[in-house]
Amino acid sequence: MDTFIIFINDADFAKRQLLAFIEGRAPERWVLVGCPPRLPRHSGRFLSQPALKRWRADWTREATQEMVELLSARGHEVSTRVAHTPLLAFTRQLRGELGQAARLLDARRPRTGATLEPITQEQPGERGDAWSATGGAIALGALITIASE
Repeated sequence: MDTFIIFINDADFAKRQLLAFIEGRAPERWVLVGCPPRLPRHSGRFLSQPALKRWRADWTREATQEMVELLSARGHEVSTRVAHTPLLAFTRQLRGELGQAARLLDARRPRTGATLEPITQEQPGERGDAWSATGGAIALGALITIASE
């Protein structure tokens, strides 16, 4: 039985990728890893570590609930985890537990201007283009100015 580890930071985005991937596949073992968003500095500093841990667990449960039901209904073995350490270390830990043959799927949604943390050493860190939106807005403003004159 193959083992797949899928990293999730947006439930709808990951579900669309998962549906396309599991179509017509035999039952397999899935580990859904929730990568909760970081809390803003001001709200995160007033929460205790147990409260932050509980919030991350609740977020992961809510984000993976539909996918767990979907995979279980199709006969797959499913478990969930919360990424509580940097993803490189967490991936190494999971591969130590599940075996090096476990296949990794990065179903995290890329955000504009944000850098996604790599899940393996071989995966290059994706750089969000922080200036693309700003540059586009400047170019649009220049175009409108030229057109109005």
